[in-house]
Amino acid sequence: MTETETTTDPATVQDDEVSKKAILEKFQLQNTNMILWTIVYAIIGAVLYAGISLIPMPYLAEDLMLFGLLPALVIIALVGAIRGPIAGFLVGYLGEVFYGLLAYNVIVSMTIPAMAFGVMGFVVGLKTYDFSNDKSLLKLSIFSVVGYVFTILLVVVNGIAIEVYSVDAGLLYIMLPMMTMGIPTLLFLTPVVARIWHEISNKFTST
Repeated sequence: MTETETTTDPATVQDDEVSKKAILEKFQLQNTNMILWTIVYAIIGAVLYAGISLIPMPYLAEDLMLFGLLPALVIIALVGAIRGPIAGFLVGYLGEVFYGLLAYNVIVSMTIPAMAFGVMGFVVGLKTYDFSNDKSLLKLSIFSVVGYVFTILLVVVNGIAIEVYSVDAGLLYIMLPMMTMGIPTLLFLTPVVARIWHEISNKFTST
């Protein structure tokens, strides 16, 4: 009876190690220090998100459409862009949980809507950005909107399937206001805040 020996190609092993290292770097989890900083960014971002969400923002109402800004969304996008998808997800998720507890003293639908906001941060964090480059800031705006569209869809599906809203209520009273307020915010305010962050961080690192 012969025993077949399997040999592993060194090149394949090296490629796997490189891929694993690249994933850990993208997720900012390559060592204990990076993991701790990712958690710190996530907690600070979540607190900022919840705090800004508690501030009443002015808006214009036209039939079922609301026009205004949701600046708290920018925090999710910014942290995701700076610290990667895990931090971005945690900011959206924990930020919504904190906001629900502070504003309504309740956790909504087993935190499923909060997870939807986390998805936005995760999507943004999958890409790399240069805040000093206008094209890269445009990419940040686009991916922020793409991530937010996923958030809207998940929130609406949760409302209809779990919270038992009617389809009309989900589309008209949830999706439409989120779109008319959130998308303009992410398109126009996110790159401005990112550039401001870049200038401030440059001043601190250069001194």
